[in-house]
Amino acid sequence: MANLQGKTVAVTGASGMIGAYLCRSLLAAGAHVVGVVRTPSKAAFLADEGVEFRKADLTDPASLQAAFKGCDAIISNAAMYVATKGFSAWHAHEKANVEGTRNVFEAAHKAGVKRIVHVSTFGIYKWSVLSPMDEGWPQLDGKNRKGGTYRATKQISEDLAWQLARQLDLQLTTVRPSAVYGARDPNTMDMVYKALKLPVIVMPSISFPLVYAGDVADATVNAVANEKAINQAYNVGGDSQQIGSFLRAVVRARGKGPMILALPMPVRIRTDNSKAERDLGFRNRPFDEALAEVVAEDGRG
Repeated sequence: MANLQGKTVAVTGASGMIGAYLCRSLLAAGAHVVGVVRTPSKAAFLADEGVEFRKADLTDPASLQAAFKGCDAIISNAAMYVATKGFSAWHAHEKANVEGTRNVFEAAHKAGVKRIVHVSTFGIYKWSVLSPMDEGWPQLDGKNRKGGTYRATKQISEDLAWQLARQLDLQLTTVRPSAVYGARDPNTMDMVYKALKLPVIVMPSISFPLVYAGDVADATVNAVANEKAINQAYNVGGDSQQIGSFLRAVVRARGKGPMILALPMPVRIRTDNSKAERDLGFRNRPFDEALAEVVAEDGRG
C-alpha cells in the first residue's frame, strides 16, 4: 500500500460511492484527507473516520480553489452518471463532467496543487468483443455524442484533462475503471437488490468486467504516491465474468435469494489491466470476497 504520511489529499465527490472508498484508502495510506463535496452530511460517517470536509461545488471555481488550499494532491473523482436521455440530460452531464473538470483543474492550478489523479472510465473506449482493450485502444467520439450521454461526456472530460495538464503544467494520471460496484451504490447494486426480490431470474448472460470499488480506490491511491504514474493512463477493470455469476455471488453473500437461470452468451467485453497491475499493484478481488464486505456494509444480508 502507498505511504502518504504527511500528505494532504483532496477528493472531489467524496460523498459518492467511489469517493467513500477513495477516502478510506487514503486514510489507510496515512494521508490527511479533505473531502470536497456540496453536502458533507451525506457522508457524515467519513468525518467520524477522520475525513475533513470542505464545502465546494463543481460549478463554483472560487469554492474549489479554497477547498484545495494546502493540499499536496487532488483526486478528481466527482462526476454525474444518471441513466436518462435528452437535451436536459446531456446539458447536466456536460456541466458536471466537462465544465466540472475544467473548474477542478484550473482551481488546482490557482491553489498551487500540481498532482492530480483523474477518475475516468473504460466507457471512453469503442467497446469490442474481439480482444481486450488496453490503454491505447481507440476512443469513441464524445463530441458527436457517441456511446451515450455519460460515456461521451466522460471521453470529452478525460481529453480535456490531458489538455489542461499540458497547458497548466500539472502532473496528471488518469484511471479508467470498468463497471464499478460497492456499498452505498445507487446504480449497479441498487438494481441488483431490486432484481433479487424476484422468485426466479431467467436471463441471457454476457461476460462483462465488473470491478470492486475498494480495488479501484487502492490502485488510485497508489497512483497518487507513484511518480512513475505521472503522464500515464491505467485501466483498473474487473475480470470479464458472466453477469449471472455476479448475481449468484450476491445471493451467496446474502445467504438468500432467488434461483438464477443464466444462459451464457458468446459476448465478452474485456479490459487489459496488466499495466495497472505492474505499476499500481492493482488486483481485482473475487466476487465472494468483495461482496461479503458490500452486503455487510449495506445491511442487506
